[in-house]
Amino acid sequence: MRIPHGTGFRVAVAALFLLTARAALGARDSERIRPGPRDPGNARFQSSDTGGASIAGDAIPIQSLLLWGGIDADGVPFLEPVFVIDAPPALPRSTGEYAVIGRAGDGTALFSLDFEMPVMADGDGGSSFLFILPAQPGWEGRLASVTLTGPGGSATLDEDSRRPMAILRDPASRRIRAILRDLPPTVATQAIADTAVTRDPGIEVLFSRGIPGPGAWRRRPPPACPARPRRRGEPGSARRGSRPAVA
Repeated sequence: MRIPHGTGFRVAVAALFLLTARAALGARDSERIRPGPRDPGNARFQSSDTGGASIAGDAIPIQSLLLWGGIDADGVPFLEPVFVIDAPPALPRSTGEYAVIGRAGDGTALFSLDFEMPVMADGDGGSSFLFILPAQPGWEGRLASVTLTGPGGSATLDEDSRRPMAILRDPASRRIRAILRDLPPTVATQAIADTAVTRDPGIEVLFSRGIPGPGAWRRRPPPACPARPRRRGEPGSARRGSRPAVA
């Protein structure tokens, strides 16, 4: 079954805004990756005292985890599926009473992010966050759960989560084309999503059921679509018989 990205599986526009405006949600480029005291493979991400500048627009994309979620109108936490994504880091500006914790299957904490939930103006009391956390060596195959905790309780995604979601993304511009949630249960792996979801040439499919599977960690962006030759008369096209200028 082919799943067109123009169907009702598309997420609300607010979610797309979340993905394209992460800097406005209190994220910043960070050098706050510090090994945990017990396991050099762990990472503790804490706020620095160097201010709250947003991430630089020309920051280098690296393999990272997309961590996003929020609280509903009653203050109850929720998490969206975690994705592996090539993107510049975007971490909290300051610590707070909320935390996102990633754990291995034996309960070992792989990372912990403390943050203050953003305040949404003119909202219903709910709020959302989005962070891009640089992946560390050894997380592939070890990350078994991600938990969001706060005053209103906690929410957890683990290897048993069945919430298939796909993100269609242009790897060249990093623009999100669509977010597809509530995919059919038959779409259970990255490989299946690559063939089941229709999209334009050159657009990559990021897939997760909650916790990224092996295929998501090893995914490679699709080859770029070759540029269409310009037609005569279009900007940048050469007129017949003309020669390029020589300095």
